[in-house]
Amino acid sequence: MSLARLFLHERTVEIILRILEAEEANEKIYPLQISNDIGSPYSYISKVLSEFEKNSIVESRVEGRMRVISLTPYGRKVAIMLRELKKELEKDFNARRKLDILKEVALNGKKDWRVFLPVIAELEILRNSTDDREVIKEVENMIGKVEKMIEEVV
Repeated sequence: MSLARLFLHERTVEIILRILEAEEANEKIYPLQISNDIGSPYSYISKVLSEFEKNSIVESRVEGRMRVISLTPYGRKVAIMLRELKKELEKDFNARRKLDILKEVALNGKKDWRVFLPVIAELEILRNSTDDREVIKEVENMIGKVEKMIEEVV
């Protein structure tokens, strides 16, 4: 189970983030459109939007035969925080921890090529086992640093 799913009810967050996304694109958003976009039943979307409206997270207005949904200033603030939290929770914390340990071994350990070679091997395994782009970039930088350290030692 992902941390985002563990900490946040996924569908509810998707609803508010879909509204935020539409507003940032200067688009109108309707309950049926939200239902289609996130693949959730219209009845559930309607129920959640009613709760949001009761709690001043969203407001709605009727345009023709359609109900247009928009965030209140409070809802926008919550949506932005949820987007940032979701982004943070999508990080690969296990990979980040492994990277921290490998950095410690390489940078603060014994300056010996016999230590550096396994570190490079572990960094390459780590690079291939995560989707976290920040970790991958940092792993690639670290491999370059360790390779330079090997050249200096040998």
